[in-house]
This record gives sequence, C-alpha cells and structure tokens, in this order.
Amino acid sequence: MALLLAVLAVLGMGGYFCVFVAFHLLPTGYHPVRHAVSDYGVGRYAWLFRWALVASSVGILALAAGLALEPGTPTVTVLQLVFLFLIPVARVGMLKFPTDLEGQRLTRSGRLHYLFAVAAFALTYSAIAGMTPELGSVGAWESVSGLLSVLRLVALVSLVVLVIALVPRLRVVFGLFERGFLVSTNLWFLTVGICLLVEAA
Repeated sequence: MALLLAVLAVLGMGGYFCVFVAFHLLPTGYHPVRHAVSDYGVGRYAWLFRWALVASSVGILALAAGLALEPGTPTVTVLQLVFLFLIPVARVGMLKFPTDLEGQRLTRSGRLHYLFAVAAFALTYSAIAGMTPELGSVGAWESVSGLLSVLRLVALVSLVVLVIALVPRLRVVFGLFERGFLVSTNLWFLTVGICLLVEAA
C-alpha cells in the first residue's frame, strides 16, 4: 500500500509541475511576474488550473497517507499529518471561489478565494517547516536533507516577500515570489515523495 501511495504522490506532484510549465508556455495573457497563479483559474485555461490543483492535492494526500503507513519513515506527528490533509480542503475552497483579477472590484468570491489561499499557503509551510528536521535524519531522506532544508528556506523567504508584495506599490512583483513559493514547496513534496518511493520499493 505504501508503494502505491508513493507512486501516486510522485505522479501527482509531477503532473502539477507539467501543468505549471504549460501555464507559462500557453498564450494565457498573464504575466509570470505581475499576475498571481490563481489568475489562471479565470478565463479559457481555468480547466487547466483545476487540474493542477487536483493533481497536487492528490499527490499531497497520497504522500501524507504513505508517510503514515510506511514503517521506514521517521515519526510524523498527528499535527503535521493534519496540516497535510487540510491543504486539499483549502484548495477546494480556492476552486469553488475564483479570484478577482487585478484591477477588478473585490467580490465575495474573490475575498473567499484569498482566505482559502492564505490558509493553503500557511498549512503548506507549517507542514514543511515541521517535517524537514524529522525527515532529514532517516533513510532515503537523509541523503537529501540539505536540499529539503534549502527548499524550506526558499519557501520561507518567498512567503515573507510575497506578503510584503501585497502592498499596492509592490504588487507588480507579487506573481514572481508567489511562484517561488509554489515551486519550492511543491518541489519539496516531490522530493519527499521520491524518497518515500525508494523506501517503500
């Protein structure tokens, strides 16, 4: 079972990265520095945005279950697992309530989207910050402990700067640092998933 979950985790995160790259190659009309990633959820490529969140969420759920079941993994606290399991819940809210594009009047849907996005980001970083020290000391994760720590640091810096970039004058670079956060955190999940696959195989 742990092996199957590890495969699902890797496929889910890999699928997310494929869609993420596609966003920046397709003629979406959005700028990677100025526009938030959630903007892809509005317009002709909204279906692709939904697939990206679904793929990543399936990967995270499978990763959480695999870490809980695989006896070769370090101890994962209940709180850390709760954080992981709640990330997809927050993303459901992000999908149900599309964002408002820059310059548009803030709507109820947009406010709720921001609320769920903040929750998803906070849960994501909380899980990564708590699990990185534990994972870096056992089995296959020990060999990538340095990478996991660097990704955690990049995620933290990106998160802090993107919050600062919410200031109107700095909104022009919000998308850049949001992408830094998303790439570093999802790469962290992918790396942990690959290690879980090695341990479970």
